[in-house]
Amino acid sequence: MRGKITAALLVGATLLASSAGAATECGDVNNSGTVTSSDAQAVLRNAVGQPVVLQCAPTGGIAKTGQTTCYDSDGLEVSCDGTNQDGDLQLGASRSFTDNGDGTVTDDGMGLVWEKLSDDGGIHDKDTTYTWANATAGKIAALNSQNFAGHNDWRLPNRFELDSLVNLGAASPAVYSVFATACISNCTVSTCSCTRPDYHWTSSTYLSAPLYAWTVYFSAGDTQASNKTVGYHVRAVRGAQ
Repeated sequence: MRGKITAALLVGATLLASSAGAATECGDVNNSGTVTSSDAQAVLRNAVGQPVVLQCAPTGGIAKTGQTTCYDSDGLEVSCDGTNQDGDLQLGASRSFTDNGDGTVTDDGMGLVWEKLSDDGGIHDKDTTYTWANATAGKIAALNSQNFAGHNDWRLPNRFELDSLVNLGAASPAVYSVFATACISNCTVSTCSCTRPDYHWTSSTYLSAPLYAWTVYFSAGDTQASNKTVGYHVRAVRGAQ
C-alpha cells in the first residue's frame, strides 16, 4: 500500500511539474503558502476527475494584494461572500517574508533582500530624503561602502520590485507587517522595522518625461512619476528574482 501511495505521489508530482495549465504550474496548487506532498495529491485527484479545485497564482507569479475586506459603492464595509471583489476571491500567490536578524528582510518568493528602515537618525532612518541621483550616489553608495549586512551589491529597486511591498490590506503604511513593526522613536533596524507612509524612489525613469522617475506612495500604495530633483525616501534592495 505504501508503495502505491508513493507511486501516486510521484505521478502527481510529475503532473505538477509538466502540466501546461496555469493552475498546475505554480506548485502551491492548494494555496497553503508552501509546496508540499498535498499539492501533488491535489493535482492527481484533479487529473482523474475528482472535484478538486486547484488554486494558484495566475501565470506570471502575480501575488495576492493582501486585501481581505469588501465595500459597497458608498464605501461602507460589507460581507465579502459572493461579491467577487478582490477581498472575496483573494486570488494570487501568498506572500512570505523572513526577518534575517541583520537589518534585512528576505522576500521568500521573489528572492529579493530588502533593507529594514529605522527611526534612529542613521543611514537607515525612514525620514531621510534624497534626490533621485543622490539615492544611489549617496545612500546606496554608503551602504555598499559599509558592506551592510555583509554585502556590497545594494541598489535602488525598480518600480515593480518596490511595488511588490505594497499591501492593499493595510494603509499608512500600506505594507506587510514585517516592514512596519515596533517603529518607535530611536529604534534601530535590530529592534524595529519602519516604513514612512510617503513617496519612495525607484530606479525606473518615467519615459514620457525623463526628468521624472517612478515612485511608490506607501500611504495608500499607489504610484506616480516625480521630478528627480525632489527629496523622497529610499529603501535599498539586493538580489534578483
